[in-house]
Amino acid sequence: MADLESLRRHFWEALASDPAGAYRDWFRAQEELRASGESDVSRALADDLWDRLPALAFASAEGRARFVHNAAVFYGSPGPAADLERARRLFAEALGHFAGDPDGGWHARVLHNLATALSNLGESEAELAEAVALFGRALDWRTAEREIARGVTLHNLGLALRRRAELDPARSAEHLAGSAAALEEAAAIRQRQGLTEGLAHSRRQLAITRERIAATGSPGNSR
Repeated sequence: MADLESLRRHFWEALASDPAGAYRDWFRAQEELRASGESDVSRALADDLWDRLPALAFASAEGRARFVHNAAVFYGSPGPAADLERARRLFAEALGHFAGDPDGGWHARVLHNLATALSNLGESEAELAEAVALFGRALDWRTAEREIARGVTLHNLGLALRRRAELDPARSAEHLAGSAAALEEAAAIRQRQGLTEGLAHSRRQLAITRERIAATGSPGNSR
């Protein structure tokens, strides 16, 4: 059983002196708490981080932007401390900084991860539509010259479109066809790049989408 007060004191001090370094330890602690089923402790530490984040000191605006992005990914991921509203606010701050990113790498990363948070935690068709649009914006940067990153975004886009099909039955066939197309392209990229594990994952998800297409009688993509 984790000692909440000891953990709080430890991370208060560590985050105050070295936010980036302490966050790595904080995140590992969260993973351990999740694995051991200590949801209350996980949420308490997440609340503490949220409350103290505005006062944390960083050496540069870049450092803060990266930190809030990483925290946004945590809040935007399924788990006992998931909180889409908190994730949105932190992603917005990170996007505000990285909008001027000259090569687009960090900007695309934030767009991708915000879209993934919406895809995982969103509960409405509007939120899934927003996720799909954000993945599209990330793909504007993640072109063939950044093929591995493009494959990751296409894979997640395929999952988002499949969830959107559940929430928008009137356009289910369209969304499922888009899901199949995105997952097919992701699988092709991962095969070219020799990414065996990622390829297997994309193929599994593509098979699920194709099963949904067959079950609904949608024309879909049959390749």
